[in-house]
Amino acid sequence: MQRTDVGASSSHTTGMDDERGTPRDPSRPLDGDRPDAESAYPVPAPVEEPPRRRGVRGVTVALMALLLLVATVVPRMVPEPAPQQAQVQASPPAPVAPEGALAKAYELARPATVRVEARCAGMFRGGPIGVGTGFFVSPEGDLLTAYHVIDASGVDACPVQHVAVTEDGRELNLTLTGFDAYFDVAWMQAATEGEVPYLTLAGDTPRAGTEVVAIGNSRGDFLAPRAGRITRLGVQAGRANFASDTIELTAAVAPGDSGGPVVDAAGRAVGVVSYISFAPGSLDTERYVPPFLRGLNLPGSFASYAVPVRANGELVRALRAGEQRDVPVIGFSWRPGFDYAPERSDWSFGPRPGPVVVSVAPGGPADEAGLRSYREEPIRDSEGRVIEVERSGDVITAVDGEPTPTFDALLSVVRAKRIGESVTLSVQRGRATLRLELTLGARRDVFAGP
Repeated sequence: MQRTDVGASSSHTTGMDDERGTPRDPSRPLDGDRPDAESAYPVPAPVEEPPRRRGVRGVTVALMALLLLVATVVPRMVPEPAPQQAQVQASPPAPVAPEGALAKAYELARPATVRVEARCAGMFRGGPIGVGTGFFVSPEGDLLTAYHVIDASGVDACPVQHVAVTEDGRELNLTLTGFDAYFDVAWMQAATEGEVPYLTLAGDTPRAGTEVVAIGNSRGDFLAPRAGRITRLGVQAGRANFASDTIELTAAVAPGDSGGPVVDAAGRAVGVVSYISFAPGSLDTERYVPPFLRGLNLPGSFASYAVPVRANGELVRALRAGEQRDVPVIGFSWRPGFDYAPERSDWSFGPRPGPVVVSVAPGGPADEAGLRSYREEPIRDSEGRVIEVERSGDVITAVDGEPTPTFDALLSVVRAKRIGESVTLSVQRGRATLRLELTLGARRDVFAGP
């Protein structure tokens, strides 16, 4: 609900999953730093150590998904930020109110939009543990939202129930019927006794320059507007755990807006809010239209992204039919700053770079193959003071012989494979290099909640 995750995003929420970046792409998931890897999963708390030593260096966080759900229930282990982060905008700009026909479209669309809350079910009931947005697409209560908003994989604090809060304050239980984890869209059914207001999906792809308004629940607002325009189409996220082929917007969305509708002046939904970036120029597009041909200025320091949805599009047809398209995973979690680089690290995990396995999901492919979780063991003096911290961890240096020097690189390799496919991991464990064979699992199964 907040990769990362509007990223984890999420940042997602995640998730999603997931978040790190490079100085060349100072964007980030909307949920900030959270467990990533292939799904958010609880990780061990860091051990206090003497000031003279430092942990793995932090890195600039990349694309931000709205995954508030996972971000609020799993322990954080945030590394020291890299100096480049000082130049990154700390938060999205203030929202712009719609005017004219766009304001009328917002007023018509608002009753069909809901606040999506993730709550602990049963005896664990209480306030929401995550907040996002969704919108009805049929009078029977079919609802679209971002998948990372309702992805509770890895949340082991309690069973999770998703609830839609309507404009008039009604609470409707939601059931997941279809999803596409690659494109970050979920189709849900609301338990409604009568018909509900709904939005019509656009029949075609909008054009660059089209004025739109997103509706969401960020900043403590309730079903509030965020006006803007479309600047690019077919944007490639550059990260395997974020949706690609998205619509770029100037609308100032923030955590809590993920899953909300992007509405044109005719009142049609053209997209589902997914993530934001503070470095939009770093993202490529296959359908880029030069500004001098369309009279638009591209956003320089902030942009938001939505997954396009068309009434007769293949994605919508598959979701409506109940298809569930998951992503393959190895079955471990990762944290920003846990990419091991021998030349920059203060300790040695071996000669080759790669992501450190922070926490292995019990019973998953990684666990069955023998991967080990990261460990910190304090060494104390006779008075019980910590004088040293001994660290150990598996580093994945390659998958099927293809080097994976960073977690992003590993994600790209794994996401190009299929669920159920067998792979060979090259794992660096101290001075030894192991070859571990495993069968990739589905993320939702491997990181299933209670």
